[in-house]
Amino acid sequence: MSDHAQQQLHSLVLSAELNSENENIEQLGPIIKSIYDTERQEAFLEQLATFVRKKEGEIERMCNSNYQEFVHSVDQLLKVRQGTVNLKNKIIDLNYDLQKSGKKVAAKKKELIQTRKIQKNIDEAVETLQLCLNVLDMANRVNYLVEERKYYSALRTLEELQTVHLRKVIQYEFAKHMHESIPVMQNSVKDAVTKEMKEWLFRVREVTRQVGKLAMEQMRLRQERWKVKVSKNPDLRSVPVSSPIEIVMNEENEFNIINNKEVQIDFKPLYQCLHIYEELGKLNEFKSNYEEDRKAQANLVLSESYTLRENNDKGFEAFLQDVVGFFVIEHVIVHSTQNFRSRAEVDHLWDTVIAKVVKIVAESLDDCRDPELFKQIKFNLFTFIQTLEDYGYNINSFIDLVRTVFQKYSDMLKHKFSVDFHQTIIDDDYMPMQVSFREEYEAVVDACWFKENHRISQGFPKTLPFSQAYPSCCLDIKNFVNQYYQFAEDDSKKYSYVDDIVQRTLDHLLIDHVDGALRGKLQSTNMSQIVQIIINLEYFEGACGELEKLLKAKRSSHRGGNIKLYAIDEFRETRKKAEKRIFELVNSKIDDFLELADYDWAPVSCQKHPSPFLQDMVGFLGALISSTLYNLPVSIKTFIYFDALSHLATSIRDLILNPGVKRINSNAIMNFDLDVTFLENFARGLEDPNIADAFLELRQIVTLLRADNVEEYLDPSLRNRKYSHLRPTDVVNLFEKWLKDQTVISMDPDERVKRRAMEGVVRSLRFSTKE
Repeated sequence: MSDHAQQQLHSLVLSAELNSENENIEQLGPIIKSIYDTERQEAFLEQLATFVRKKEGEIERMCNSNYQEFVHSVDQLLKVRQGTVNLKNKIIDLNYDLQKSGKKVAAKKKELIQTRKIQKNIDEAVETLQLCLNVLDMANRVNYLVEERKYYSALRTLEELQTVHLRKVIQYEFAKHMHESIPVMQNSVKDAVTKEMKEWLFRVREVTRQVGKLAMEQMRLRQERWKVKVSKNPDLRSVPVSSPIEIVMNEENEFNIINNKEVQIDFKPLYQCLHIYEELGKLNEFKSNYEEDRKAQANLVLSESYTLRENNDKGFEAFLQDVVGFFVIEHVIVHSTQNFRSRAEVDHLWDTVIAKVVKIVAESLDDCRDPELFKQIKFNLFTFIQTLEDYGYNINSFIDLVRTVFQKYSDMLKHKFSVDFHQTIIDDDYMPMQVSFREEYEAVVDACWFKENHRISQGFPKTLPFSQAYPSCCLDIKNFVNQYYQFAEDDSKKYSYVDDIVQRTLDHLLIDHVDGALRGKLQSTNMSQIVQIIINLEYFEGACGELEKLLKAKRSSHRGGNIKLYAIDEFRETRKKAEKRIFELVNSKIDDFLELADYDWAPVSCQKHPSPFLQDMVGFLGALISSTLYNLPVSIKTFIYFDALSHLATSIRDLILNPGVKRINSNAIMNFDLDVTFLENFARGLEDPNIADAFLELRQIVTLLRADNVEEYLDPSLRNRKYSHLRPTDVVNLFEKWLKDQTVISMDPDERVKRRAMEGVVRSLRFSTKE
């Protein structure tokens, strides 16, 4: 029996002693219930018997010490015993009743507890099932939203599922699997929106060319409208298209390139994809993927092949439209998004793509041989450049390409006109041009800046100094300049090298194909042809000055400075060579006549007429002057006359100084004097009397040999005044030849004096020469 039961029993007995007259039934009930609950009835009875025996012993001791008290105690004990027996019986009855009713209550309670447990489990199960159903429903809703392309709602649903609903059922296995699959579901949303984005990129690729076409068409319309406004208001002439003034004035005509009747681009897939990636914290991944996709699309544009060989620019135009459309769309994206496409990134892509575009276009231009097609190409290319500039792209990369365009067109014109020049030079008859009618004359004057002078015959038909080649070349040159500037239009205002290219090309044309062709003709022995070339070259020199004025007038107004055509120097140099060639041919003819010279340096008599070969020569020179050299400028003719007569004089001097001539007499000197006088008279009859100075040396030879006082040659002052062209060695040579012919016996006194004087002069000159 436990200590607790013993304490209860002790308390019960003590209470019985204190209240022997009252049965403490109320305390008995809980004790008996506790005994029965613990099934210790036997132990309780044993303890109770022990307790009784203990009390009996105490009573007996007490009785022995105090009988009266003992008796009294016995009586009480008997009462207690009786009460105990009654109590026992009551306890037994109560126990029976309690057991009977307790079993029913316990059974009912057990049933109640079990029922409540089941109800609780059912409630928990229902609640859990409801939570699970909500979770599954939300998971299904995510798939539904993805199918409906409501990607942001799907993402928000996933976030709510992850942070709220799954936490309530995370203890279940399916919830753990679902929680682990959240990233997969997020990726499925990302994949779905990416797929839609790829489809959008494909659709954009399909309309890119149309976007570029519309953008370029709008730029052409703006250019046309601006030309009309400039024509009405000249003050706007210096204001280009795309300038702030033009943009303001063009606001009423604004056109939405990406949303119109022909093209509608919905950027929602892009913005939606950007938003989803941003929500997933993967914006950099999207930016990288988009960059790669656009690079791939740019490469597709660049891979489109076209050729200009068959004079068809459709492929070229489509290529430019693709590039414009691509970067117009990029421009829209940059300005309609934040933290996505930076201007620096687009500019980097621009630089990469445009470098390849420039290379492709430059290479394709090599295939174009048609000037008219080239004009259309240039028109499309410049519209392309201005359109991209209008959208804020840096067009500096196109500077070299634009230069290439003008250079190639200039080279194309150069090739075309060089053939014309070559043919003109070949077909020219190198005769003064004849014009029969005033209309023809006026056409020639207009073509070649011709100004009539005294050399031109009056009335019609007229004979012009130059040949047919000159006005033909001038007309071609004008056509070249006009065609080039028609091609350039107003571009020289923007690109300064436009003027420089035409200047260089014109120089090359004139130098290589006009001057070069004329220079090649200088090997001819036809003097009339060479003379006509000189005359043509003179006019070409003058035409260069007029061309410089023409180029300056065509030049853009903002450029100052003079224009210098180097062809004028080449023409001048070629003219000098032509003059030299004339000298060579004339001198060659003179040499031919000199070969016929048969001078007798010791004749027995004097001749009455000049030498026959000189008469023939002068007759030839006179005919040459009056016909072949007639149209030459006076300055050139003067040089030719002086050079020819100087050559003649030198050749005649060499005849008399020739070592083969051993002696000369006074008759030979008289004849020589007659020939020199004849030549001097001929020279004085030319346009410049000073040409006669060509024979000054011959005249001084005659003067010295016929002088009475030859010693005056030794007087420096007299020698410089009268014999400045005679060298001492030549004087010695002449005097020795004279002395060999003279004998002292046959001389008169004066001749002897002259002989001694000559001998003295020879000795003095030889002595001075030795010193």
